[in-house]
Amino acid sequence: MTKSGGRDFRADVFEFYRNPKLDANSWSRNASPLPEQNSRPAAYTFHQFGYDIGGPIPGKFNADRDKLFFFFAQEWIHNPRVGTSTGIVPTAAMRNGDFSELLNSANPFFGRTVTIRDPLTGQPFPGNVIPSNRLSPNGVGLLNSYPLPTPGFQRGAQNWIGTSPNPRDTRKDTLRLDWVPNSSNSISIRGSLFHWTSVDDFRGTFPLARTDWSRPNESASLSWTSTLSPRFINEANFAFSRDRVYIEVFRGTDVFERSKYGINYPYIFPDSKLIPDKIPTISIAGLSDVDGGPYPAFSQGPIWTLSDNLTHIRGRHTLKAGVFVEYSGEDDMDQINVNAQPGDTNNQNGRFEFSDSRSGGAGNAIANAAMGLFTSYGEIGAKSRTQWRALAVDAFLQDSWKVRSNLTLEGGLRWSFWPPWHAQLNNIAMFDPAFYNQAAAAIIDPKTGAVIGGDRLNGIVLPGSGFPSAAQGQIEAAGNPDYQRLFHGLPRGFSETHYATFEPRLGMAYQINPKTVVRLGGGIFHTRVQLNDSTLLGGNPPIQFKVGVSNGVVDQPTGTQQATFPFVMTMQDLQFKHPTAYDWSASFQRELPFDVAVDVSYVGRMGLHLQRERNINQLLPGTLQANPGVNVNALRPYKGFGVIRLSENAGRSIYHGLQVSLERRFRGGLGFGVAYTYSKLRDNASDKRNIMFNAYDDSGYWGISDNDRTHVLNFHYLYELPFWRNQDTLVKKVLGGWQVSGVTYFQSGRPLSVWRGDDVAGVGESTPQPWNLVGDPSVPNPQFSQGVSKDQNFWFNPAAFVIPAQGTFGNAGRNILRSPWFSDWDIALFKNVGLGGKRRLQLRAEVFDFLNHPNVGDPNGGSATGSTNGGVTIDPRNAAFGRVLTKTNERNVQLGVKFSF
Repeated sequence: MTKSGGRDFRADVFEFYRNPKLDANSWSRNASPLPEQNSRPAAYTFHQFGYDIGGPIPGKFNADRDKLFFFFAQEWIHNPRVGTSTGIVPTAAMRNGDFSELLNSANPFFGRTVTIRDPLTGQPFPGNVIPSNRLSPNGVGLLNSYPLPTPGFQRGAQNWIGTSPNPRDTRKDTLRLDWVPNSSNSISIRGSLFHWTSVDDFRGTFPLARTDWSRPNESASLSWTSTLSPRFINEANFAFSRDRVYIEVFRGTDVFERSKYGINYPYIFPDSKLIPDKIPTISIAGLSDVDGGPYPAFSQGPIWTLSDNLTHIRGRHTLKAGVFVEYSGEDDMDQINVNAQPGDTNNQNGRFEFSDSRSGGAGNAIANAAMGLFTSYGEIGAKSRTQWRALAVDAFLQDSWKVRSNLTLEGGLRWSFWPPWHAQLNNIAMFDPAFYNQAAAAIIDPKTGAVIGGDRLNGIVLPGSGFPSAAQGQIEAAGNPDYQRLFHGLPRGFSETHYATFEPRLGMAYQINPKTVVRLGGGIFHTRVQLNDSTLLGGNPPIQFKVGVSNGVVDQPTGTQQATFPFVMTMQDLQFKHPTAYDWSASFQRELPFDVAVDVSYVGRMGLHLQRERNINQLLPGTLQANPGVNVNALRPYKGFGVIRLSENAGRSIYHGLQVSLERRFRGGLGFGVAYTYSKLRDNASDKRNIMFNAYDDSGYWGISDNDRTHVLNFHYLYELPFWRNQDTLVKKVLGGWQVSGVTYFQSGRPLSVWRGDDVAGVGESTPQPWNLVGDPSVPNPQFSQGVSKDQNFWFNPAAFVIPAQGTFGNAGRNILRSPWFSDWDIALFKNVGLGGKRRLQLRAEVFDFLNHPNVGDPNGGSATGSTNGGVTIDPRNAAFGRVLTKTNERNVQLGVKFSF
């Protein structure tokens, strides 16, 4: 909300400043062996500055200063910050095929002896060294794209630390004009320009594929509030906004070029690459990922909205009705998933996955990479351009009824009409099992997984009845008559449109006595399904081609004959019910002595139809083990396709929470508050990108939500220092009148799962799978002790987890562990100095984490990662499994000054 100008001219000028000389060094930098890192914080100077001015617009038409007003503001943030990253990289010896260091059971990578076996004989390589003639030139090139270990740095399995500039700057311009033609009408025009630029040098973990971001956006609105009569008030609003995103790969150095590392494998789609020499994305179990990224890219999203609300006061009733209409768009110059998923790729130049469990491999992912034996490889052809559009209409009616002076009832009903997003040129596609013909299924080579016959388009559908005439010349697929058979008169957005989306809401407030109030409330709420950049349907064949190869060789991903391989597809739920929440609450509020109020509430929520993903082309557990030597693509239910990720609305959740707060209004120089929440949130879909590890049974996925925080405690306070309050002297002006405010925050640690991306279950994908829980992870034994200390003790018992039997999923539930709790301590000292008249100067000093109290990291040596299953996964084969070796949060100081006149 932009504030408006008034009858008098007002202006503010402000500056907030940070400098590393005022800060503590980060814990990661302190752990570095490099003097330029461990001796001082990263160099940067932060500035946030700007001004605003508002008042009446002068002129004869506004002589009384009560008709026309303006407000204008500009703000800049210059943040030349420096990022620090740590990771796990292969040693120089490993890049030459020498894995002898893994024979030491105390090796920092796995903390156990790892034997590298000859895939041809199944016998160990002598000395754990792969002969040079067995190494893959491109596989070694992939390993060489990793930076070398940092000498002297070892934190658990992490052996590399680096810093790189990561600046982020913003500029915001805001204008508001207000016209009050008479006492019954008020018209406002608002406009805003916001431009954000950033450099992301750490694409993933390493500074290889740097991206430069530019994100200009603009918005404008016109609103009209009219008092039609003493009992009728109307509010109308029209708005437009557009968000543009330009992302470029920095080409000022050669670190992003694959040829620099000796990588030259042939592409499947060689003529379509925007940057042919960009590095691929590399995921090797046991190492950090090298991420070539999905960029360059461009998109823009125009949004038009129109709303009108009418309020009618009738006796004890305050009635309100309204309508909201939105027409929104997203113009994407590509349809690539921002976050890579198992068996898929987010990189036009390819994505390799290497696992320990690769059939016909060496038993270790890093060794497999050296020999060029990948588990999966994905590549994207020419990028498509999709112009998405969607309409949304909402209408509501509500009544606030003051039954008696101490009793108010609230009731309302909302209706929503949200057709699915569609492409203007019908250039989206997906897989639909209803149109898959087993008799025409693709024929798969059981050894290589290549398509050697059958219909490759079997089961692929396009929306509507054909491409519109505007698509000719713009969409390559529109010129191919063979694709006409993929149109079946389906809805333009594929999924059904739901018309009965009603949301009733009820509430009650009952004042027992002047100091006590009881409130009850409940209602149904829906969430509009937006575009999901994990399953963008414009990125499917035949619009944008994408293939997956299983169990191949890096030097020639498709084999010696450049064979044709299965498509990788996405699809969305044809029902696509709107995510729904049933909310209910009850609260007791009481005013206590000394201006203190207490609120005790119970809050509940049940969620249905939550978004998540699963691979409908997954094998049944044990299938790969029962068919040794057979390529996974020859065993899939839908031949001719690799992974088919379905975005479905099938998740559910349940939340129960006790919320207690105590608040003292600021009076007599003191105000404070404390809020505590004790809650439990369980679900089987915490995020729309969560992928089920078992596509056919989600019972093992129900558990504590990724978003659950059992305990949350928050203190805030404002205290006016009592010194020199009543003296009219220079001492008072300098030392008196200071106020101290602060926020202290505690919360439970985030949930953790013990899962790994090896396909132990034999289902044909590398979505992380759970291990077996065979003991109590919280019970001490001689191998470990709980807690965190300088001797790097364990946070939980790692011996409680073991690898499952081949062909099975483990029984370790989702989110059965927690990371250590989190706290934050912020404090501010400020003073308002009157300079006479309307002039005022505010001085501020803010200290974030002023105690410089560390929050310890996740119990995996700092290598816990976000998982495609959702939440945070810790790797049970990491040498630091169960150990807490990292710390976060360091003291930062910000100084500020604001002059108002």
